[in-house]
Amino acid sequence: HFRSPCRLSGGSTHFRKELDYCQAAFLNELELPPKIGRNHALKENVFMMIVCVDLRIPLFLVGKPGSSKSLAKGVVGDAMRGSHSQSVLFRRLKEVEMVSFQCSQLSAAEGIISIFNECQALQKPHNSDRYVACVVLDEVGLAEDSPKLPLKALHPLLDDGTTGAETSDSSETRVAFVGISNWALDPAKMNRGILVQREVPDNRELITSARGICSTDERTLQLMDTRYIDSLAKAYLEIYLSQKKEGREFFGLRDFYSLVKMVFSLCKSSEKPLPKEQLIHVVQRNFGGLKLRRNDPVEVFCRHLNLPYRQDDADSNSVSLVRANLSAATAMHDKSDETRYLLLLTENQAALSIVRQRFLTDKNPCIIFGSNFPRDQEYTEVCRNINTVKICMETGRTLVLLNLENLYESLYDTLNQYYVYFGDNRYVDLGLGNHRVKCLVHRDFRLILIAEKETVYKDYPIPLINRMEKHFLAMSSVLSLEQKQIVEKLETWVKQFAEVAIPSLSQREDGNEGGKRNFQIGDAFIGYHNDAVATIVLKMSRNQDDGREIGRA
Repeated sequence: HFRSPCRLSGGSTHFRKELDYCQAAFLNELELPPKIGRNHALKENVFMMIVCVDLRIPLFLVGKPGSSKSLAKGVVGDAMRGSHSQSVLFRRLKEVEMVSFQCSQLSAAEGIISIFNECQALQKPHNSDRYVACVVLDEVGLAEDSPKLPLKALHPLLDDGTTGAETSDSSETRVAFVGISNWALDPAKMNRGILVQREVPDNRELITSARGICSTDERTLQLMDTRYIDSLAKAYLEIYLSQKKEGREFFGLRDFYSLVKMVFSLCKSSEKPLPKEQLIHVVQRNFGGLKLRRNDPVEVFCRHLNLPYRQDDADSNSVSLVRANLSAATAMHDKSDETRYLLLLTENQAALSIVRQRFLTDKNPCIIFGSNFPRDQEYTEVCRNINTVKICMETGRTLVLLNLENLYESLYDTLNQYYVYFGDNRYVDLGLGNHRVKCLVHRDFRLILIAEKETVYKDYPIPLINRMEKHFLAMSSVLSLEQKQIVEKLETWVKQFAEVAIPSLSQREDGNEGGKRNFQIGDAFIGYHNDAVATIVLKMSRNQDDGREIGRA
């Protein structure tokens, strides 16, 4: 593989080992947050980012959510402080100033050019051999969907550090560049830099990551190694491959890592293996919100953990799972045990009333509605909503968001829950485009996103879904056993009532397509939907002594 003058005694194997030693040397000098696995993805991302930033070589990091891209950006930015670095190794490298730009469908070329100009201005007064400013485009793939085509501005900026309209000394104008994306961009952009693309990790990589998460307590790590880690990794891979066969990805690496962290925390506090009920609860907390046709997550995990499985085990009460999330967040004292924020999938916005009546009765939540009206889509309205989010984060007020898809990209750093700590206070980046500020995050702050189930399945970006704890919450979710029996009887009656036995009357004119269609329940009961009967039963139950009188009726 290597010929003169680059001949190595061990050939390509020797070269790979030397490269691996080099990557490990950088990674071992970093201070990582607790419960972070030093896996191959993080090691390679960190190494390539340090080398490319120090040499001002454009870099594109592409990989699935959870492949340590944002984490690498954070730890590298903290470590590369030049002469002020804690590590002797990093003192020999350039000081780096990272300036992030959050890409979205609202991004424009002017914003990307301005962030490059800002970095050039930061870099100009300093010695270029000891200081480098770095443009970081977060979620750069989202900007490809912008009608303004902002990424075309990258071509000359990556080539020679200019906009293409002027010429200058590239040694003064060239800044470092890192583009972070969950999917590959077009070759015209990626060919202008080095591409690091992470594929789906195999079982070995998952086990390494899980062991890294559990490495803070040796005794608990032994318990996890013996009973759980290998089985959890195999079960996750089966679920991941199964969902890909059914269509769009829904569960990802972040769900797996959150599952491992939760099992580890419970084992550490109890100092013994978890009972079956607790394991099922943890699985439902992290792999909820979607029913796979082929493999139910509870059944898959039970099978790999050698636990007996019954269909009743998978019939979770979404209300109890949501309550467990909110109560765990309130009682959390360990900085390494952050509870993920909630994404509630629903039908006909039923989850909003359930959340207000069941979970937020003693609080004063802030609820922000979005819409497709033109003014709600304007940049100024997005900025106004971001400011409201900032106030809620600082004051610890629970925030509920609905139909605000144009805002969610700005919350990715918040959803990552990778905080910067100053004393006992924690901060995250919040903003849009290059307008970003460090925002204080109160310990009591909770974020709840509510969205229609089908909208999430079809349209929501995978990075957003993977960052959150997901549950399906509808009116049928809060029914008691007696109320469910009543609903079944009423739905049977509704179907019978809407049946038309006379052939000449069983067809109705279809105004949309000009043909005819079968008579439906909605033709007999205007506004009927899947949750209509459950809603009526709940409403009547509140007025009839918890449903006893309606049950007798």
